[in-house]
Amino acid sequence: MTLPALRPCLTLLLALVVLLLAPARANAQDEEEDLPPGHPAVGGNPGAVGHPELGGHQTAPDNTVAAPDLKTGTIEVSVLDADDHPVAGQDVRLGIMFNKIAEGESRSSRFGKTGADGVARFEGLQNNSAYAYRVTVRTGVAEFAATPFNLKETGGMRVSLHVFPVVQELGSAPIGIRGFFYIETRDEVFQVEGLFRVSNIGHAAWVPRDVMVGLPDGFKAFSGGETMFDSKFEAVEGRGARLVGTFPPGQRDLNFRFQVPKDAASTAVFRFTPPPRAYEMRVIAVASTSMGLEVDGWEAAQTGVDPSGNRVLVTRKVAQRGDAAVGPFVVTLTGLPVPGPGRWIAIAIALAFVGAGAAAAAGKWRLVSTERVQGDRARACDLLLDELVALNRAKDRGEIGPQTHERTQRALMDALARIGIPTSAKTRKGARKPQRA
Repeated sequence: MTLPALRPCLTLLLALVVLLLAPARANAQDEEEDLPPGHPAVGGNPGAVGHPELGGHQTAPDNTVAAPDLKTGTIEVSVLDADDHPVAGQDVRLGIMFNKIAEGESRSSRFGKTGADGVARFEGLQNNSAYAYRVTVRTGVAEFAATPFNLKETGGMRVSLHVFPVVQELGSAPIGIRGFFYIETRDEVFQVEGLFRVSNIGHAAWVPRDVMVGLPDGFKAFSGGETMFDSKFEAVEGRGARLVGTFPPGQRDLNFRFQVPKDAASTAVFRFTPPPRAYEMRVIAVASTSMGLEVDGWEAAQTGVDPSGNRVLVTRKVAQRGDAAVGPFVVTLTGLPVPGPGRWIAIAIALAFVGAGAAAAAGKWRLVSTERVQGDRARACDLLLDELVALNRAKDRGEIGPQTHERTQRALMDALARIGIPTSAKTRKGARKPQRA
């Protein structure tokens, strides 16, 4: 069904597809001019291993068109085989979704069967914008579906939908896969998005059987991208993402997201295993000027700009004719921003001062003068204020995220509160007053 909630995700998906998975053009120089400086060339590579050969049998595309000659509220479905012949006696499901803000969402179904002419008809349907319709046909393990639609105010809709023979073994289908991983560095995790384009240029639909994408150890918060069809990725704990669903002749774009825990190290390593028949893979990392991106055996990382305007590093591997498909690879990010130890040393010194002051107050350290205690107190305060200034500047430069900034600022302010701010302490430019919850 077409859901308003899917629009932002689909918009991002489309932008990434256009920029990074665009088909090859006749003039490679023209293609380069459309890309950010330093961005690797994009486009297909028909000579690559696993890439479907162009040509072969061509089937008319599925379509959904307005039919003013039909009675208002009518949907006429034509089910066709791979040779555009009508399929008689085929069960057809019409999914109906009602979605209205004041009344919520509800779903229902109606069922029909094609006649000798391969046509099934549904009548008496609602034709206002709150109702969306989707036609699906199941044959064995495969599901074939039309794009969701709304009925017009007058007349009806005609839907043509093809069904194909089904194969599950990859060796029986001319499948080629292109994909990339997009990595963002956040406070405590790496946010990773995978996007894959599956191309099927053949006479049969492919339903994959245990086709996996291996993901880094410890991946979590997996979310499969929303699609209008049954094809998708689903998480398999401890392994990665499994490709499922139906891939008829043509192309399907699928995406998913997950997170990888981030520690305080300046280097991070990720291990991926692409699916079989992956003839091109890319890694794109949102990067500060200090960061580096390396994948052994791949092109040297180049600088580009993503659709959101972020500075990115991009590398890729393309399998040429005669080469094996892209195999497992290791991604190394270097120069990751990490907080320096100074703020924690400052806190430790301040807390040690608190303990010394308490001991002096209790008379255990009789040789500690009041003037010395006050001087140490002022120096500890100055040290903490200096670290607050450095912390705020690091946040302004984008070296640390908001969560790290808030957590560290709270620790520094708690240390200041314990020792008290002496009236002689100098004011630090950039030491902001914290916003406590």
